[in-house]
Amino acid sequence: MHAEGSVEWPDLFDKLKRLIEISSVMVLVGVNIFRSAIFPASGGHKAWSMIERIEQIAALVTLYAIILTGSNNTLMLVKVTVAVIWLLISWKAIPHPKISSAIKGLCALVIIPLLHIENVQTFLSLQGVISVLAASIHTAAGAIWFGGGISIYAALSRKPELPSHQVRLLISRFMTLATVALCSIVLTSLIKLSLSLSMWTEWKSGPNGILVLLKLLLTLVIVWVATIGYRRWRRAGNDEMSMRFHYKQSLRFSLSLTVLVLLISVLISAPATGGTVLMEPIYWHVMGEDAHMTLRVRDQSGGAQHITLDIWLPSGMGKPISTEVIFHRDKEKVEASMIYKEGGPDPYGFEGFDKYTYEAKGSYISESGSWIMDVNVTDEARKKHTYEKMEVIP
Repeated sequence: MHAEGSVEWPDLFDKLKRLIEISSVMVLVGVNIFRSAIFPASGGHKAWSMIERIEQIAALVTLYAIILTGSNNTLMLVKVTVAVIWLLISWKAIPHPKISSAIKGLCALVIIPLLHIENVQTFLSLQGVISVLAASIHTAAGAIWFGGGISIYAALSRKPELPSHQVRLLISRFMTLATVALCSIVLTSLIKLSLSLSMWTEWKSGPNGILVLLKLLLTLVIVWVATIGYRRWRRAGNDEMSMRFHYKQSLRFSLSLTVLVLLISVLISAPATGGTVLMEPIYWHVMGEDAHMTLRVRDQSGGAQHITLDIWLPSGMGKPISTEVIFHRDKEKVEASMIYKEGGPDPYGFEGFDKYTYEAKGSYISESGSWIMDVNVTDEARKKHTYEKMEVIP
């Protein structure tokens, strides 16, 4: 029970990991769009080492971020596989540029939606599909603006400087795509907000309402700053140095605001889709000869539930090979993707046993009624420990 009072710091750490994951994917996809669509259209053909280095770093950070934020389910394995493929391509494991660009495009189409899918249950409702689609478009548009903007800024800071005609083509091409991207960001933000209008009372009763309004305001400021910077560039005429300086200043300020918007986005908790389901937390403990088990389920703000699974196994055996926590109700079946947190000797636990802790967050118990909870654990000796209990949610 000691962990119950210090849940804020793990939640904040999870949000920061989420921020790194989304930001790195945006940079990775945006740099690829710059290299495949913007740069060639400006007359460039030979790749720049600085842009390649940014992509390589983003691919490496993406892989580590996915591993840190992921669970042990199939969706996480797919994301890791895609990240590994992209990392290998960015380090020129496939020298043919057309083949590598095509594979990167496929990787982007896979990894962006997976960022917003918690489990397969998401696609069982039309609202879930629309939410994932809107979030995917939002992330893809953000990648064009954020990753492409970083690439453009690196191009304008390049030494020796690019010829003026190539700079004009680069900025013109980028701003054409960025205009579409920024409009898509505003539109999808409004769509995501409209999906939660029925829960607006919950939003405005806490900090979420302020964060949502601040995010929309900052997004509009980014659009305004980018537009003003582009107009100044168009009016600069032959004043080459002034053109580059003012545009770089507005671009740098816009990208800084984008980082702030991303931070606000991960701090916003999704509103509950059906209010608080659990009137009180679920606590289930089972003592055994070869293993002990404790399962705790509690509601969190935003309608999600936090699951903590503690397993005690004989000292020295090591952590379980696999753990499963499944909730059943009628024909509905939801599996919680358990993430290993810590384990080993527990001085406050049971003598002769080591304790291993797993956690999961998501929407599992969606409404009141009779739910069957299954916990399946396989230890290093390949022995299965199964537990089942019916819980009536009032």
